Amino acid sequence: MRVADQQMYNTLLGNLQRSRLQMLTSQEQVSSQKRVSTPEDDPSSYGQIVLDKSALSQTTQWNRNIDFGTARVNAADQALGQVQTLITRVRELTIQASSDTTSAEGRQGIAKEVRQLQRQLVQLGNTEVAGQAVFGGTKTNVSPFVITSGDTVTYQGNTETQSIAVGKNQTVQILIPGSSIFTGGTTNMFDSLRDLLTALESNNRPGIQTGIGNLDLATAQISDAQGTVGALANRLQVTHDALDTATLTISKAISDNQDADLAAAISQLSLQQVAVQAASQTFSKIFNASLLNYLP
Repeated sequence: MRVADQQMYNTLLGNLQRSRLQMLTSQEQVSSQKRVSTPEDDPSSYGQIVLDKSALSQTTQWNRNIDFGTARVNAADQALGQVQTLITRVRELTIQASSDTTSAEGRQGIAKEVRQLQRQLVQLGNTEVAGQAVFGGTKTNVSPFVITSGDTVTYQGNTETQSIAVGKNQTVQILIPGSSIFTGGTTNMFDSLRDLLTALESNNRPGIQTGIGNLDLATAQISDAQGTVGALANRLQVTHDALDTATLTISKAISDNQDADLAAAISQLSLQQVAVQAASQTFSKIFNASLLNYLP
C-alpha cells in the first residue's frame, strides 16, 4: 500500500507535537515540583487541594488566635504570681505593725513601705501586652487602675470578658477583668490597702488587725484567679497541640495530591527528550528525501 507524503508528514508532525507537549508538562513538574498546578492537570485532585488549603488557612488562623491569647494569659499568670508575693509581704509587715512592741514611729515607717507596695500593685494591675491592658476587660486601650486621690484607686476598665475563636464553634476566654480580681469578688484589695495605710499612719492597732483579715481574703481571691488563669492556659495549650496535629495531616494531604514524584518526572522528561529528538530527526530525513524528488 502506497503511503502519501502528506499522510506521513501529518503523522510525524502529530507525534512530534504530542511528545513536545508531554516534555513541556514534565519540565513544568520538575521545575515547580508540583504534579497539579491548574484544574486541567487533575480536576479531582485540584478540587481537593483547594478545600484542604482553605482548611489549612483556617487552622493557621486559629493557632494565631491561640498565640495571641496565650501571650495575654501568660502575662496575667505572671502578674498574679507577683501580686501574691506582694500581698504576702504586706501581710508580714502588717503582722509586725500589729505587735505590741511596734511603736507609732515604727508603724509610720511600715506605712511608707506598704504605700510603695500599693503603687507596685497598681502597676501590676495595669499589666500590658503589646500596648493592650490585660486586666481592663474589653477596654484594653486604657490603664485599668488609677490613683485618683490620696491612696484611693479606681477601676476604669469594664466587667466584660474577651474570648477568641480556636475552632469551629469553639471559643476560649483569654481575659479576666480586673474588677473580679483586684476590686471585686470577695474583697477590694486596693480599698483594703488604703484603709491599712490610714490605720498605720494613725497608729490604729485594731484597724491594723482588721487589715490582716482583709489581706487573707485578698490572698484567697488571687489564688482563685490564678487557678482560673492556669486552667485557661492549659486549655489553650491542649487546643494548640490538637491544631498542630491537624495542620500536619492537612499539609500531608495537600502534598500527596499536589506534589510531583520528582524522580519519576525527571525520568519521564529524559524519555520524552529522546522521543522528541528521534521524531525531529525522522521528520527532517523524510522531508529532505521528498524534496529531492522535486529537484530537476
